[in-house]
Amino acid sequence: MVERTDEYIIGRLIERIRLLIATSDEIPVDTKLQAQPMLKEFQAEVSVALADQDQERARSQYAFLYRELEEYPDIEALLHALKNFLPYLR
Repeated sequence: MVERTDEYIIGRLIERIRLLIATSDEIPVDTKLQAQPMLKEFQAEVSVALADQDQERARSQYAFLYRELEEYPDIEALLHALKNFLPYLR
């Protein structure tokens, strides 16, 4: 069994969120246009070493994404799963 790092899993979760946003017919276009760039910024923030992450910025980006996307169950579940790998989001 291959051992995956937290960074790898975080990246995969974010990529899955990005894919669900892009392919969902339920999400309004303006929500997509706001969420995708914020998701890209969030990914850049959490892709660096934990010591170098601006946790306050990442928390605010996460909060924005959660507010915008929580009504979509699949995306909400993936956003919630990120908390397991980024404990400061709790």
